[in-house]
Amino acid sequence: MLTIFMDRNVTKDIVDIEKAFAQLKIKGTPLDRKLIERIEKGKYNDKYSYIDRFGYKLRYEDMSTGCKAALCVANIPDQIIDLIECGINARDVIIATCMDGKIVMGNVGTTISTQYGTDIQVKIDHYLFTDIDRLNKYIKDEMPFKPDISLGGVVPCM
Repeated sequence: MLTIFMDRNVTKDIVDIEKAFAQLKIKGTPLDRKLIERIEKGKYNDKYSYIDRFGYKLRYEDMSTGCKAALCVANIPDQIIDLIECGINARDVIIATCMDGKIVMGNVGTTISTQYGTDIQVKIDHYLFTDIDRLNKYIKDEMPFKPDISLGGVVPCM
């Protein structure tokens, strides 16, 4: 499951997305492809490049920091990755698409979009959320208190 840390003071393994991404090898997995399609509106080409939304072949170094962060989450799931440099769209795609990994968001300020689906497996504050709308309610209305379990879409976990 994807674990979200809201506390900006949590120890992060990866803060410099550009540096971490430079050491990553893009394999073209279905998840890699989906992240590139959703964030860049592009298409995986090969291990060195992708096709951007305008049909141009670009190197991975040229993609947005948000997409690089998403690919780091997907390919280095055991590391806590800071999303401070990510745009809202990349953050939302990561939450809706990555079923494994660890991210730090801090206070999100805006709700998480349901554009990419609503079914999730997200752990936050010892609770497992299975619905983006329920996660949004928790972040917006209930944090730092316990979520109302009777509303559904959330269960306690350890």
